[in-house]
Amino acid sequence: MRSAGRSRESGFTLLEVLMTLAILAVGITLTLSLISGTLANIRKVQLRTRTIQHAETVMELALLDDSIRRPTAFGGDFEDGTRWSVQVGEFQIPDTRPPNPQRRELPVKLFAFTVEVIGPDSRVPDFRLQTLKIINTQEPNRPVRLPQ
Repeated sequence: MRSAGRSRESGFTLLEVLMTLAILAVGITLTLSLISGTLANIRKVQLRTRTIQHAETVMELALLDDSIRRPTAFGGDFEDGTRWSVQVGEFQIPDTRPPNPQRRELPVKLFAFTVEVIGPDSRVPDFRLQTLKIINTQEPNRPVRLPQ
C-alpha cells in the first residue's frame, strides 16, 4: 500500500553528500600537513646529527695529532659542503700559590681545543666542541729531566 503524499525512498540528499566530502577534505588536508611537518622535523634532526658527527670526527683527529705542540688554527670542509675549523690555544690555570723562585716549569702545557662546524647554508657555527689536552712541549728525542 502506498501512503498518500510523498513516497519514502532511502538515500542521501545532495547536502549530506557535500557536507561529508567537505569534512573528508579537511581531514585529509590536516593529515597531509601533519606528515609534511613531521618529514621536515626528521630532516632537521638528520642535519643536526650529521653536524655533530662531523664535529666529533674533527675533534678526535685533532686530539690524535701529536704534531700540535703550540697554539695554532686550521680548517677544511667535508664533501657535503660542511666547513670546519680547529683553534688550539694555551689554557692558563690561575695559580693561587705563593711565588717560589725554585719552582721549575713542567715540560707539559695544557691546551684548549675548539672545533666549530658550519653547515653549507649557515654563516655562523652550527655546533661547537671544546676540550682540554695535556701536551708534551719538548721534542720527542730529548730526554726529559725530572725536577730534583
